Amino acid sequence: MMTSKERVLTAFAHKEPDKVPVDFGGMCTSMVNCQVVAQLRDYYGLEKKLPRINDMSTMTAFVDPDLGEAMGVDVQNLDNFGDTYGHHNDAWKEWEYRGTPILIPANATLHDDGKGGTFVYPEGDDSVAPSGHLPAGGYYFDNLERPEEEIDEDDPDLSGNVEDYMLASDEQIAFHHKKLEEYKPLQRAIQVIPGYSCLGDANNIPGPNIKHPRGVRRIADWYMAPLLYPDEVEEVFDQGTDIAIQNFQKYWDEFGSDIDIIYICGTDYGSQNSLMMSPDTYEEIYLPYYKKMCDWIHEHTTWKTLKHSCGAVFDMIPLFIESGFDALNPVQCSATGMDPQRLKDTYGKDILFWGGGVDTQHTLPFGTPEEVREQVLQRLEIFSKDGGYIFNTIHNIQANTPIENIAAMVEAVKEFNGDR
Repeated sequence: MMTSKERVLTAFAHKEPDKVPVDFGGMCTSMVNCQVVAQLRDYYGLEKKLPRINDMSTMTAFVDPDLGEAMGVDVQNLDNFGDTYGHHNDAWKEWEYRGTPILIPANATLHDDGKGGTFVYPEGDDSVAPSGHLPAGGYYFDNLERPEEEIDEDDPDLSGNVEDYMLASDEQIAFHHKKLEEYKPLQRAIQVIPGYSCLGDANNIPGPNIKHPRGVRRIADWYMAPLLYPDEVEEVFDQGTDIAIQNFQKYWDEFGSDIDIIYICGTDYGSQNSLMMSPDTYEEIYLPYYKKMCDWIHEHTTWKTLKHSCGAVFDMIPLFIESGFDALNPVQCSATGMDPQRLKDTYGKDILFWGGGVDTQHTLPFGTPEEVREQVLQRLEIFSKDGGYIFNTIHNIQANTPIENIAAMVEAVKEFNGDR
């Protein structure tokens, strides 16, 4: 029998492993809502532990090794050192989320908005404007746009956007050494984010972790920026790419092949029904820089590269492949043109599909357990042929998802893998 690490790397080689590899919580866009994590721990009869928040933006929690074992996972997230708001995941304090006690980073600062909601602040500093907001009755912290300057269209200064890219600190490296020592005995494939290497990720454009954000900080403005200020955007990407590669070098020197997968990019290029930009714009503005990152990794390391993009990106996938990405997540089969069989037949030999296993917009939260089982088995049959597949839901498992449906999904995977 293969180890989880061997299973995942076999899938990346586009060969069929002994079982379809599985991921729940193995990277930032395959996480589970914190309240659901608490419910799953109860369901599987695990030790009572408060869920630790992975990211306060999405209110997802780390899937601890014992829960991962119960759910049959093969990928282990080397816990993110920091979250969207610049909090550090190395010390904790208790907070109540919709009636469920959870653990949030100790340096998080939260204030009531006076309307039943909650503000959160960059790096926990409430002397500056809040950078996130959980509305009353809400489930997630929305990033707040708070640009400190307006862009001069005749002489745009986008240098502030380079502040998103930071060199990994010694503190971060020490944190990941400690986590690797904890997780390596599990023999799972290890995924890590060495530092910000996304190019224009909408989640980060407002600068939610920056106290005084400069540059283009309104999301709508950013998506127009490559057309309005292409030279200035490319300068940001050029500097950001150089910083990202310095982080890759540092992580290779420190961890080598103990790490297996690098999460490069969470920038979305598709909506539910269409692309958010033309393939020509991606090819001209984005591709050269992602290719430089991926080429460096493939030339200097043993790592595999992971690209996240939601939405209807069927026509963009050839450019993701040309960029050098080894895997695509979350494989949003519910989006226009993203039929599972068409995806597998067209691109299955050239890129690993990571996700797509069950629809988190409809089937998993609102279907019956039998409907969940049927969809999971159908997707596994399509995507697992000839390898090149890691099972996961389409993006994070959301709040209020019925536990019996999640259990039906897990059991269907075990059934397909012959583990029942």
